Amino acid sequence: MRKLITTVLVVVALAVAADFGAAAVAEHTVAKQLRQQLGLPSDPSVRINGFPFLTQALASRYSAIDVRASGLSVDRLHDLDVEATLHDVDAPLAEVISGHLQSVRAAQVDGRVRVKDSDLGRAIGIDDLRIQQPSDQEIKELLPPGTPTPDNAAPSNRAPVRMVATIDLAGQRTEVVGLGVIELTGGVVRITTSDVRLSRDGVGSVDLPRGIRQTLLKTLSTDVKPGGLPFTVTPTKVWVDTGSVVVEGTATDVTLRQAGPGAG
Repeated sequence: MRKLITTVLVVVALAVAADFGAAAVAEHTVAKQLRQQLGLPSDPSVRINGFPFLTQALASRYSAIDVRASGLSVDRLHDLDVEATLHDVDAPLAEVISGHLQSVRAAQVDGRVRVKDSDLGRAIGIDDLRIQQPSDQEIKELLPPGTPTPDNAAPSNRAPVRMVATIDLAGQRTEVVGLGVIELTGGVVRITTSDVRLSRDGVGSVDLPRGIRQTLLKTLSTDVKPGGLPFTVTPTKVWVDTGSVVVEGTATDVTLRQAGPGAG
């Protein structure tokens, strides 16, 4: 009995290893094809979800495929992350093996561009910019009426943002907190900062001199172009994650031939 159990375990282990190996080969093939179609400097990361892979491959249908590329440059930004999740993907096995993915089709694609705070900071001349979600109290007290709060609003084309930065003030490195609203309009992310204060224990609570305040309001209010989303996804939503601004959208019935950036 012990030998039988050992044999079964070995067979299962070999089957799992073969499944993961086959998935890795397929992921590499898809990555090379997407690199060409997206015009990327290197292969993107591709992950085929679901187990077992071989069952999905033989059925030519995959539950979800994640694609991610990093370090892309658009306009003033030079370290963008571009992500896409393809749902219910029809991919003939012959095309996956050959790498000619002409008829591969996804029922839905969720596309995202992630603008990192370090990248945005470089673009506006603030080295240590940190992007955060403001608290409900900060939104209520310091931002315009009607500003959505992260806790009670689904992602839309408008969201509140909290920015923390360290500046030179009277010869000393001083932390300031800016609060504003980001808005997605015509493929452009517009940041409008309405309040900036000295930080005390991480909370913006001390008023700045008028001249410095106006300069910071202008510096922290900016437009950035994150570029178009892949797979013809039109960006429709913007939201704040810790350390980044995320632009996203959804497209349906998309073929891999449409892998290039959509109209940003």
